[in-house]
Amino acid sequence: MNGFELSERFFRRVGLPAIERGLPRCVRRLAVGVGLGSQAHRNDDEVSRDHGWGPGFTVWLAKDDFDSYGGPLQEILDTLPQEYDGFRWKDDPETTCRVFELGDYTEMIVGFRKPPRSPRDWLRMPESYLFELTPNRLYHDEPGIVSARLKAFSRYPEDVWRQRMAACLSWCWEWGRKHLFRAEARGDHVSGFSYWTRFAEYAMKVGFLMNRRFAPYHKWLWAEFKKLSGPPGEVCAVLREGFERLGDRRELVKRIETIYVDELESLGFSPAAPSANRSTAYPDNRLFRFAREIRSCVVDPEVRNLNLREEIAHPATRSGWMWLR
Repeated sequence: MNGFELSERFFRRVGLPAIERGLPRCVRRLAVGVGLGSQAHRNDDEVSRDHGWGPGFTVWLAKDDFDSYGGPLQEILDTLPQEYDGFRWKDDPETTCRVFELGDYTEMIVGFRKPPRSPRDWLRMPESYLFELTPNRLYHDEPGIVSARLKAFSRYPEDVWRQRMAACLSWCWEWGRKHLFRAEARGDHVSGFSYWTRFAEYAMKVGFLMNRRFAPYHKWLWAEFKKLSGPPGEVCAVLREGFERLGDRRELVKRIETIYVDELESLGFSPAAPSANRSTAYPDNRLFRFAREIRSCVVDPEVRNLNLREEIAHPATRSGWMWLR
């Protein structure tokens, strides 16, 4: 039993009948699903059940509906059991089913009630927070308003995508070619492994961007990366080999570079001309040159004024919601 399935069963067999009895006029106004946490993106397992896991669900309402039904609906949900089908909440939270006004919820997560118009504001939202707004965590949404709002947050504007892709490619080059190669050349495999870890993180971020998907935070980065299609699927095996190998990983960096360079070229990009001050010290800097080329395509002046490697521009989000497992 995974948490998503448990949540949906609990809603349809326990929660929905209670709402139909106590507040029937509200039923067709609801969007229901799993809120935050590993069960929302179906990565939970037996380890996840040690806290914050059990039969429950999240309800979202549009502003007018929340004003009309939010309070009475929460009162109904507070009467629901904390045990169902042999599963219960280990830490016995006060509220296992919560009602949110849609705008309040998205503002709590990413700092904005609606997708911002400014590309710079998009860059204020950490990518892992945007990942938490994916609409596929819903299993009931008759009005469709919530699904539409969450979907509107699900894709970067083009200039934002270019800035983040350029930054992540640049960091791949930094930790891979620049630092890992030098450490391995010295026989310093401990430092080389440290650089491999950082390189791998950004290699995965590049894979998410190529799939036009948001990357989660570190705990679920690998689990979600393995689900991606296309070039990231080829990269998975190389990354795994790098974490299992003792010793030199330079050849693995080259293999991942080749996979991603081929994909970048298929997307219509080509590497910028070599930079005079880098070509001598670091001649194999294709990823950095692709980063420069992609960044040169940015149109928005505020984004163009950012540093090439700037992924997030002063996050505007609150921190109180970060209870993810």
